[in-house]
Amino acid sequence: MISNFLFIGHRGTRINTDENTISAFNKALEYGANYVELDVRKTKDGKLVILHDSTIDRTTNGSGLLNEYTLTEIRKFKTKIQHFEIPLLTEVLNALKEKIKFMIELKETNLLEDLSKFIGKNDILDECIISGRILTELLEFKMIYPQRKICYNITKGQGLSFNKFMNLGKNEINRLNFDLISLHSSLISQDFIELCHKNDIKSLSWDFLTYDNPLQKIKSLINLGIDGILFDNHNYIPQIKRWRNRP
Repeated sequence: MISNFLFIGHRGTRINTDENTISAFNKALEYGANYVELDVRKTKDGKLVILHDSTIDRTTNGSGLLNEYTLTEIRKFKTKIQHFEIPLLTEVLNALKEKIKFMIELKETNLLEDLSKFIGKNDILDECIISGRILTELLEFKMIYPQRKICYNITKGQGLSFNKFMNLGKNEINRLNFDLISLHSSLISQDFIELCHKNDIKSLSWDFLTYDNPLQKIKSLINLGIDGILFDNHNYIPQIKRWRNRP
């Protein structure tokens, strides 16, 4: 599995660049990511845009819930660092398709139908991992597209808790048909990684900004056998590649 290690730009990057913007995704690509993780939500008038939070307060000069604004209204606000507009999913696709693969995180309910139509229309099924915390929606997507990959973000997952997953038998796990499971970096253990591998599931980890030495934490998880990292800091991607390739 190590040869297929996933270098994922978490929201592109979260360092010195506005997260979840084309600039952030390009930075991850430039520094060696093979996937970018992006968060999808819907505006009041049903447009698919890229934003992590339910509100626009943290990342833009505006305030309020995203889903209370139309696309035209939301375009009036700009991101705090580089003063970009909140991008449409289609804009990100047009900028990055065939350059990098995508991990698309469903950040709210009732996105599945719109997203399924979108990725089918744009012929990116083979380029995507669909991720989320709502188990039923992920499994529904898998039923529609059985050959496509899904990633369950189990840390705050709805439908299957981390503790329950750790106590499932092989037959129960196989029925879930996961391809990947994403878990917060503070919860990763050897037992978790081994359980994933025994069931042909790739294990991913995220959120490294709060550590005194994030690079050391990332290395420790790779030594445990983790299959991929969602990098908050794009600068760590080439450093980890050099470290893994050392004699």
